[in-house]
Amino acid sequence: MPLGNGLEIYAAPIRRGPLVQLELINRAGGGQQDPQARAGLATLTADLLDEGTADSSALELAARIEQLGGYLASGADWDVAHVSTGLLSKHLENGLQILAEIATSANFPPPEVDRLQRRRQAELQRRLAQPAALASIALLRLIYGTTPYGYSLLGTTGTVASITRDDILDFHRRHHGPADAALIAVGDFDLPRFQALAETALSGWIGSTNVGAVDLSPSRRSETAIEIVDRPDAVQTELRLGHEGPPRSSPDYAPLLVMNSLLGGKFTSRINLNLRERHGFTYGAHTRFAERLGPGPFVVSTAVANDTVARSVTEIRSELDRIRDEPVGQAELDETKGYLLGVFPYSLQKLDGISSRLGDLAVFSLPDDYYTNLHDEIDQVDSQQIGEVARRYLHPDRLAIVSVGPAEQLAAQLDPLGPIKIRTALDVESDRPLSPTSTECGE
Repeated sequence: MPLGNGLEIYAAPIRRGPLVQLELINRAGGGQQDPQARAGLATLTADLLDEGTADSSALELAARIEQLGGYLASGADWDVAHVSTGLLSKHLENGLQILAEIATSANFPPPEVDRLQRRRQAELQRRLAQPAALASIALLRLIYGTTPYGYSLLGTTGTVASITRDDILDFHRRHHGPADAALIAVGDFDLPRFQALAETALSGWIGSTNVGAVDLSPSRRSETAIEIVDRPDAVQTELRLGHEGPPRSSPDYAPLLVMNSLLGGKFTSRINLNLRERHGFTYGAHTRFAERLGPGPFVVSTAVANDTVARSVTEIRSELDRIRDEPVGQAELDETKGYLLGVFPYSLQKLDGISSRLGDLAVFSLPDDYYTNLHDEIDQVDSQQIGEVARRYLHPDRLAIVSVGPAEQLAAQLDPLGPIKIRTALDVESDRPLSPTSTECGE
């Protein structure tokens, strides 16, 4: 149900307690809209939304929400920017007024811009010392190149340093407007009263967004690409394998969900049992298809002993081949579907879980009865569908492979698997193709 200014409302009155959660999302404000030279701009802009308005400083906003016994938060993911609050239902009108004030008059005070930029720079420096973060960043760059998905949502130290307050103001003006926004409400409220309050609070929010289509598709490679990020003293190796996947709106979502769960999405999945239980290479391994508006990545993640990296890659590839080529047994399929159907209700126990589901409807343009039907779709998935989606969306012959560990030890293992590039952590974070200390092998 849209308001007069085009803002859509997704509401779920649930009287489990005297609480309400509100979230204002903007579908043009996500990280996929970042300019290459200003990677991190979308998340920095969104982080600053609750740091001051024309009428209230950041401290004043915090004090107001604290007096209501609630919380206030803002941020962005790849698809949307968001600002949210949760509070007692008797303060619903106050919560809507605070969200409206932020939507209409966020003013990005220079001291707060400077403070959050310094904090972002410190966080990016800290991530240089985290092998898991380095592996994920390097993998996305290897898959997506210089398209938006090839960068961290946080940007890099270089791109964040280049962002000015004028950049933030311009991004906010062009990307944050009611016509591309939705208000999500979950909790103890009367729906007609809520709609009237929302109309009153947010009717002054006017404007439209000015964004063009974004090319998120990577250049598809025809062979394996391997990259080592050198950490000479590492006692284990962070290992990532992947390639581009389908968008969240794929009609194959239900069989993909079952296939991924069976392959690496739960503790008893094939890849985890292979690497952990059968071979003892790792404490855990998992797979996922990132759910995004664009072709988000399929990723296999694990940390393995340094001397088992190549064997781990071989075993992972064998599991990808097996699920593509061999029919899944009925017992294994039934167990996997039972797991997915069994855990789904737990995701709806809290208000934020329900709010997240409503957000999916808004962001990915899903029908209102989507999750009701999804339950039945999962239950009806058969072995033939598993094989079909595995062959359609898994490509073991053209994986991007990233390992963060001691290059001297890893290169000898991985060399038979394909051409190798060796980089440093600074190369990855700053997006330098190869530093003077980097090398290329097998080419």
